[in-house]
Amino acid sequence: MHVRKHVPIYKDLWACSFALAIAGYPLVGIVSSVTAREDQVLPIAFRALVIGLCGLSFFSDRQKAWRSIDAWLFGFAGLYTMKLGIDASYDINGASDALVFAVLTSMVPAALLGLSTNKWSEINVAWALFIVGALSVLGIIWLQYTGSNAVRLDYTERVTLDRLNPISIGHAGLTTIIASYTLIRISRRKIAKIAIVAVVAASVFAIYLAAARGPVVALACCIVVLPMLRPKFTTMILCLLCLAVAVLALAITDITPLLDKLHLTTIGEDRSTTARLGSVALSWELFQQDPLFGYGTQLPLFVYPHNMFMEILQAMGLLGMAIFIPVFMRIALAVKFLADKRLVLLPLLTTQAIV
Repeated sequence: MHVRKHVPIYKDLWACSFALAIAGYPLVGIVSSVTAREDQVLPIAFRALVIGLCGLSFFSDRQKAWRSIDAWLFGFAGLYTMKLGIDASYDINGASDALVFAVLTSMVPAALLGLSTNKWSEINVAWALFIVGALSVLGIIWLQYTGSNAVRLDYTERVTLDRLNPISIGHAGLTTIIASYTLIRISRRKIAKIAIVAVVAASVFAIYLAAARGPVVALACCIVVLPMLRPKFTTMILCLLCLAVAVLALAITDITPLLDKLHLTTIGEDRSTTARLGSVALSWELFQQDPLFGYGTQLPLFVYPHNMFMEILQAMGLLGMAIFIPVFMRIALAVKFLADKRLVLLPLLTTQAIV
C-alpha cells in the first residue's frame, strides 16, 4: 500500500466507490422506507451501481504486476462463492436466494476494491464517507422529527425504519463521526469546521436514537485505540480529560436512564444478545461436523453467527481460515502502515468493522 498524492475527489473513482460500498446502504434504506416501495428495485439497482463502479475502478486503475496477496484474496472470494453456490443449488444447508444475492453483492465490490491498485487518499475517502454519511444521519433525524410514517419503534423502543434497522442506523452515525474526525484535523476553512461539527452532533444523536449496543461499543473501542494511533502529548491529555469527565459523570449523576436507553442494564433479558450467543454456539457445533471444509454458509435458525472468524470456520472450515489468515494479516499491515504515517481513517474503520 502507498499513499496517493492529492487529486480532486470527483476524479478519485476508488474513493467514491469505497464510500458507497460501505456507507451507501443506509441511505438507500432511508429512501426505500420513505417511498414505501414493496419491491426491491431500488436496493437491487443500488447494489448493481456499486458493483459497476467498483468494477470500473478495478479495470481503470490496475497495476500490471500480480501481487501475491491478490491470489489469496481471489482464492478466498472464489472458495466462498463456490460453497455458497453449492448450498443454494443443492439446498443442503439452507442458503436462500436472498442470502446468495446479499453475499455476492457485498463480496464482489469488496474483492474488486481489494484487487485494485492499492492507493489511499485519506482526504478523498474521508470526504466521500462524510457526504454519504451526513445525508444518512440528517435524513434519519429529519424523518424522526417530522413524524414520518416511515419511522417506527421496535420491540425495545429503538428508532427503526421499514428498511433500516437500529444497528445500521447506529453504525451509519459512527462511520460519519470517524470521517468527520479525519476531516476536522485537516480542514482550514472555518465554515467547513462548523459544518463538520454540526454533522458530528447529528451523528451522535442518530446513535442515541438507534440505541444499539454494537455501535456504542465500537465507538468506545475507537476512542481507546485513538491515542495509540496518534501518540502525542495533546492527544493523551484530551483522552485522559474525556476519561476524567466520564468518571465524574458516573460518580455524581444517575445514568440509569441512559443505560436503559442503550439496553446495557438488561442484557440478560435482551433476545438479540441471547440469540447471538446461541448462533455462535450452534455455528461451532456445525463446524465440528466438517472441520476441514466447513458445514455451509448459513445457520439453520440464526442466519449467520455475527462473528467473522466463526462464520469462516462454519462456511469453509480450516481450509477457508488458512486462506483468510494471509488476507487478514495484509489488512493488519496496511492499518499499521497508515497508522505509522499518522493516518487514522482506515485504522478506525477497521476497528469499527471488527468490533
